[in-house]
Amino acid sequence: MKTVTVNTKEELSQAKDEKATEIIVTGELANKLKRAKKITLLGAGTLVAVIALLGTATVTAPITGGLSYAFAAPAAALSGLEIATIIVAASLGISLIIALFKDYEEIEYSKERLILRRRNSKG
Repeated sequence: MKTVTVNTKEELSQAKDEKATEIIVTGELANKLKRAKKITLLGAGTLVAVIALLGTATVTAPITGGLSYAFAAPAAALSGLEIATIIVAASLGISLIIALFKDYEEIEYSKERLILRRRNSKG
């Protein structure tokens, strides 16, 4: 059983790629990941729409001075999530979050500490 403790998005991605049995996420990353987990509950169509709206906002942010993040409001309305949750998920990487919670289940959470355990593969 390989347990890995991570504190950065890069360390988390590496632990997932290496198929660690258990991942202990610490610090602010744990809080962000716990909050962003809600994005995995969205239906495929809603998720595509949220990603499209946030992608547009991110591309145009330098030109608009960040005002393009007003696109987050329709994304939030469409998904039923808070704007802050959507922005946190986008900052961590929606594909990373979805892949992580597909392969790992949450075992325990307390402030600044999230424990994930790899799901048993069906074979």
